[in-house]
Amino acid sequence: MAVGIGVVGLGWWGRALADAVIAAPGVELVGGFARSVDARASFAADYGCEAPDSLAHLLGNARVEGIVVATPHSSHRDIIEAAAAAGKAVLMEKPLALTTADAKAAIAIATDAGIPLQVGHQRRRTAANRAIKRMIDAGDLGEIQMVEANQSIGNALTHAENAWRRDRSESPLGGMTSLGVHKIDTMHYLVGRMKRVAAFTKNEMARPEIDEATVVAIEFESGAVGTLVTSFVVPKISRISLYGMAGSAFNEADGAELDVQKMNESRIPVPLEPVDPVVDQLVEFGKVVRGEMAPETGAAEGLAVVAAMEAMVESTETGRAVEVRY
Repeated sequence: MAVGIGVVGLGWWGRALADAVIAAPGVELVGGFARSVDARASFAADYGCEAPDSLAHLLGNARVEGIVVATPHSSHRDIIEAAAAAGKAVLMEKPLALTTADAKAAIAIATDAGIPLQVGHQRRRTAANRAIKRMIDAGDLGEIQMVEANQSIGNALTHAENAWRRDRSESPLGGMTSLGVHKIDTMHYLVGRMKRVAAFTKNEMARPEIDEATVVAIEFESGAVGTLVTSFVVPKISRISLYGMAGSAFNEADGAELDVQKMNESRIPVPLEPVDPVVDQLVEFGKVVRGEMAPETGAAEGLAVVAAMEAMVESTETGRAVEVRY
């Protein structure tokens, strides 16, 4: 029998996750919950499943074995606590929390309850990132010296004024919280953890209220250095480039395209097999729920991203480079 999944948070991304559940083999959409009556009714009608009037009722459904959560960041710990009490596995959208204290508390809750906890850092799963990881592991790029990344989109200009993504308390450093975290995890995956960061951010517009653009200079534990840029008010861009002593790799178009360049040679494209990283993530979650494997991006990976982000926030507040405290 397929693993029964409930979706918590039925906004645009919650629906995207529901679509991924439907597309992923081994899992089955059972129902969804949101605080809005209209959102629940619309979801039930569109997906032909139940939409109970409380999170407790969704978690109380014996057919629901795990939940996929796309809610405001500040709600994550409470939802994990509720799932833990019900004995349900959790796939929590990134970031796991807004502070390391909350992230560690959420992890402790899940660990004590013995429930699986997976964090939705799916962009490391793109075809280009997987290919780059293989190149690095094989030594094809040599020692990585530099990393450049940009994850931006102009969504803040179209969000409703009361949208939580436009709330500074939910989105510190603007796009960093919802967008840049993708690249933080991808950098950890490809290069290793961040050691020290120096961040700069700007907020000069009356609309939106969140920061418009953030740039971070990074020193990695490996010795490599890098930059991460993110914005919620510019045209869409998602790319990451790695520069090694034997070659460089360029992830373009959100992981759908890959170029490589060897020393003293021209840049050339690399063919890739298309992959849907969100569906891939849901396939894995089904196996995690059944105890067949551990999540690739579990508690440790989720905490590492929160720690890096927290150091970036501190850097903008103090004007100093900050050591990342994991």
